[in-house]
Amino acid sequence: MDPLPAVIPLTPYYREMMWGGRRLAALYGKALPDDALIGESFELSAYQGRESRAADGRSLRELVDTYRADLVGPKVWVRYSGRFPLLIKLLDAQQDLSIQVHPSDEYAQRNGLAASGKMEAWYVLQSDGGRVACGLADGVGRAELVAAHAAQRMTEVVRFYPVARGDVLFVPPGTVHALCEGVVLYEVQQTSDLTFRIYDYGRPRELHWEQALEVIDFAQCWPGPVPHPVLRGQVLVESEHFVLRGCGLDGGRAEHRAEESFVALTVVRGRARVGECVMSTGATALVPAGRTCEVVPLGGEKLEYLLASVPV
Repeated sequence: MDPLPAVIPLTPYYREMMWGGRRLAALYGKALPDDALIGESFELSAYQGRESRAADGRSLRELVDTYRADLVGPKVWVRYSGRFPLLIKLLDAQQDLSIQVHPSDEYAQRNGLAASGKMEAWYVLQSDGGRVACGLADGVGRAELVAAHAAQRMTEVVRFYPVARGDVLFVPPGTVHALCEGVVLYEVQQTSDLTFRIYDYGRPRELHWEQALEVIDFAQCWPGPVPHPVLRGQVLVESEHFVLRGCGLDGGRAEHRAEESFVALTVVRGRARVGECVMSTGATALVPAGRTCEVVPLGGEKLEYLLASVPV
């Protein structure tokens, strides 16, 4: 078995979506398939059929199967029974996405749907006057939502927020939400694709109204977007399944150690040398558990990057 590198740069899997576009190529130089509308770039993914890959061609799933706890961390390996727990994407919304909700781990397992539900968080990379939906409007309970659904007035009972670069949203299971036209964002989530669509603007896709009603948390009252115009090493989101930090460097260097969990590093502004790897804006690398990486800005531009890990 080859030694495990200290830093593993990853090549993404690109997913074509009807609401996608080509901005991931324009903004970040992504090698998108010709003539395809790409909605999601799976930057760090062991999701079957949508795996990101290391430079030697191995998928992240193959790396996990080979290096096991040495890659993800012993406690993470045991907690998630050998499953790689996180998935990181870049999303390009050229149309409004469906209004939707994700289930919890408990619901997914109890109904035999998957090993995990879907908790996620967003960091807005670019917004052309765009907005997102997050949560229900004041006074909207189950009865009001059912009535709005019957009357095709779903957009009137969901809370919409304008967003700008640097805004952060936490979207736990049970939250009614939607990404909307004109927004490009970074998303960290559990490794799951369980989505119950509530409303999809008349597009010919399956809706999951009854399941959505079972999982919507009508008592939930989460804040809207939290602005973080400057990344300086702060915790952006701390949750049961992931911790997201934002870091910035105007010069010098920084050192990060992946303690008991792997760390996923994504550059969101500038260029950097991470270990022995050169990374441009939009690129993601994996730092295995127990390893240390040095981050050095390149090119004179301020560097900003996100670090995602599992709390242990």
